[in-house]
Amino acid sequence: MFQRIRTYQLIDTDGQSYRPRAYGDPKLDGSWDGWLVFFPIAGGPAIASDRETTQSSSEALTRWAAGLTPVYLEGALARALDIELQPGVIGQLNAAEYEALQDAERFETIAGIERAAADADESAAAEARGDAERIRRERIATKRSVAATEAAAATAAAELHEAAAREERAVAADAARRSRRAK
Repeated sequence: MFQRIRTYQLIDTDGQSYRPRAYGDPKLDGSWDGWLVFFPIAGGPAIASDRETTQSSSEALTRWAAGLTPVYLEGALARALDIELQPGVIGQLNAAEYEALQDAERFETIAGIERAAADADESAAAEARGDAERIRRERIATKRSVAATEAAAATAAAELHEAAAREERAVAADAARRSRRAK
């Protein structure tokens, strides 16, 4: 439980007057933490700096408080005013949480865009695979058609050659018969 240790003369800064007071807070091990609290004379909430000291006993804390100079008190007031102007931990956490939410939303939007792009790429790949299969089948059909045409042409040419050969054999046989008769 905090105990008032000492009250000091008024300090004026930036047109505002403050009443500084030293407070102590006993710890379980018997030592004492020392704090300086500044009360605005015009009213409003008091401000304090971080813990200023830790002393081994209440008497040591009282001696420390008695030795504080006006310059030290002015420095402690400046630190207290700086702390008051800084956003509190809750404010910092709120800001961090909202920033994290904004980041999450931004990343989700990016992920959605990338998923749509991946879907489009997959669709294009499927279409390309289909085109490749169609072209392969057309190439095979074309090769079969060309082969059939070439086979038909070769068969027709063979038949022509066979007919010509038969005719030549018939002419040769006829010539051989005439030649035998003529002898």
